[in-house]
Amino acid sequence: MGGLVYLFVRKNIVLKNIILIFFILLCLLNNNINADTMIIDNMNDETNSKSENQYCENSDSKWCFVSDKVMGGVSEGSLVLKNEDNIKFYKMKGDVSTKNNGGFIQFRTEIKNHPSGKLYKGIRLKVRGNSEEYAVHIRTKYLFLPWQYYEAKFMTKEEWVLIDLPLVDFAKSNFYQPSSISSTDIKTIGIVAIGRDFSADVDLAFIELY
Repeated sequence: MGGLVYLFVRKNIVLKNIILIFFILLCLLNNNINADTMIIDNMNDETNSKSENQYCENSDSKWCFVSDKVMGGVSEGSLVLKNEDNIKFYKMKGDVSTKNNGGFIQFRTEIKNHPSGKLYKGIRLKVRGNSEEYAVHIRTKYLFLPWQYYEAKFMTKEEWVLIDLPLVDFAKSNFYQPSSISSTDIKTIGIVAIGRDFSADVDLAFIELY
């Protein structure tokens, strides 16, 4: 009789543990799906890293610096992680040149772990710069050629500003690309200085999908 009681109690404990684990997993899943935003980088991660290798897509770096030298251009630039007044940020600085059919420098990051069942409507970033115009470039899983992207432009100021860029406002670089973007399809997001001869100086302190 005692053995039966022991087995009954043990089965109940196991069942309660299974129910508890299931409940915890369900709560985590709901929190993930119902999140209003998805932080891409808030600069608080101590493992943040960067790469300035021109072919750095397969590196372990958080951000990848790329210039038009990959296609024979002569633009020069750099990417550094800085901390001023307790604000961490990435600074991209350089000279953009349209010589040799070039004309851009950029830093970009891969988008991973997008919550399933959740669609975001835009990209929010905290930036400052030298009062020049820059762009955000999106590449999706449906784009295969280097010159394919979606672009939205923004102006910088000397002080920090928060900018919202709705996905519906991103223009495709080629007519044969899909006309709309789903946040679930985004592979990379880049901050780009592009299209004209000028001195670039842009800082990024925060970026998220909203």
